[in-house]
Amino acid sequence: MTSHNPANEEEEELTTRELRAWYITFAGTEPYIVAVLSVFIPVILETYSSQAGFKLEDRNVPCDITIEDYKCVTKFGMWYVDSTSYSFYIIAVSVLAQCLVYIGCGSLADFGNNRKKMLLGFAYAGAFFTIGYILVLNPNMYWLAGLLAILSNVCFGASSVFFLACIPSYAHVHPDVLQVKRDGGTEKEIHDIEEKISNQLSVMTLFWGIPSGIFILAICSVITIFMEDKMLSLKIGCVISGIWCIALLTFPVLWMKNRSGFPLPKNQSYFTLSFKRVGRTIKSARELIEIVKYLIAWFILSDGFGTVRTVGTIFAKKVLKLSQIELLLVSITVPLSAVFGAYGFLRIQRYFNLSTKKMVIITTSLLCLAPAYALCGFIAPFGFKHPWEIWLFAVYYGGLLGATQSFCTVLFSSLIPKGHENEFFSLNQITDKGSSWLGPLITGIISDVTHDLRNSFWYLFFSILIPVLIILTVNVDKGRKDAELFAENEKILLENQINNQDYNENEEEKEKIV
Repeated sequence: MTSHNPANEEEEELTTRELRAWYITFAGTEPYIVAVLSVFIPVILETYSSQAGFKLEDRNVPCDITIEDYKCVTKFGMWYVDSTSYSFYIIAVSVLAQCLVYIGCGSLADFGNNRKKMLLGFAYAGAFFTIGYILVLNPNMYWLAGLLAILSNVCFGASSVFFLACIPSYAHVHPDVLQVKRDGGTEKEIHDIEEKISNQLSVMTLFWGIPSGIFILAICSVITIFMEDKMLSLKIGCVISGIWCIALLTFPVLWMKNRSGFPLPKNQSYFTLSFKRVGRTIKSARELIEIVKYLIAWFILSDGFGTVRTVGTIFAKKVLKLSQIELLLVSITVPLSAVFGAYGFLRIQRYFNLSTKKMVIITTSLLCLAPAYALCGFIAPFGFKHPWEIWLFAVYYGGLLGATQSFCTVLFSSLIPKGHENEFFSLNQITDKGSSWLGPLITGIISDVTHDLRNSFWYLFFSILIPVLIILTVNVDKGRKDAELFAENEKILLENQINNQDYNENEEEKEKIV
């Protein structure tokens, strides 16, 4: 008796239609990040928690958000927190919940035929929770808005694990890569073309996803202009984003192939195996020291530039007094700049023949200047003192954000052992979301203690600077060789497990015959 192992077979070549379906998946889910999580949810949470809250000085007097520089507190569980901090704490809770989901998802895609099912299943669930914002009828239901933020963020985050895991998998079976292999290309030539394709896939997702997010923001901007109830217009924007996602997911349902992984070992469950594999991966850190250094850097960096976006939105609304229309237009500027930034830095990389690691260092170093500029506001007449400055920030931050995320994804994928893509992208998301609660929590505490949101930029400055120093120490060539050795050892271990299962089954059959 033999076990069928799809992972041992030559994988089917990636087709244009399947690749297009994968891009459309991103176009359906990215508006949640670009529009809903970055703009709609923070504004809804901050506004409703303030309207349902009380004055800082007297908790018996309802909060009046029409007063300039209002300072209010709202109930969060058993405690009262600054209403500005409420959205930060909600995001912190959601990303803590994501960590457990990411670990549990690791084996669901690497084993069996689950990657497509889980990618689309989580995306559908996230879309329905986003549509649920229409049920938040008044400020006293700010708790429901927080709950929907947690559930939708967890679902879309889990979906992104399966989506990102496709990058190295698709790169391995891309027509250009397979052609080099058929032509007898060297190991370096194969790696170079795979890295090039991975960069191309990563950047192209932005060209599909970000315009989709801009489209949702533009629709919501028009609705806001013509509606008196500004909060209702944001909730309608959430509904439109959810419906848009559900509609576009039709294409991957029909066109994406369900590529198989290894068979699940006997006496194992997907959930427990995921935790065991992540535990084994962490124990194997000494074998994969370069990828560990990257993950430490990513743990800090992803928290930094993720929190910058949320802090920037709240800062623009409460300190710079931008209207809801202005906030939406600024929010359109960020992803629009990200498209041009990702493309522009990709051209720079190819023109000067720079490695992905060098591009990560360049873009991250430049990104560090954004919170540094905000800190100038403590001593200078500039530094987010005037509303027009937020427009410059949106262009600068957006242009660097898209490029940095794209290059970081490719750098990480080049260090992943083959056949362990989803497991390591789950670990990547764990480090990402495992720290993403930290930024909102710390900035929330800073806001609670100082009641001055500008102080939060100190944390953001160092959370972007420190990763640059760590990435400088990453040896990509050594990391790639370590990954190949790790994958080979894991493959031998898995084959031995499968052979032992087959042997035991044959022995059991013989005993039955006797």
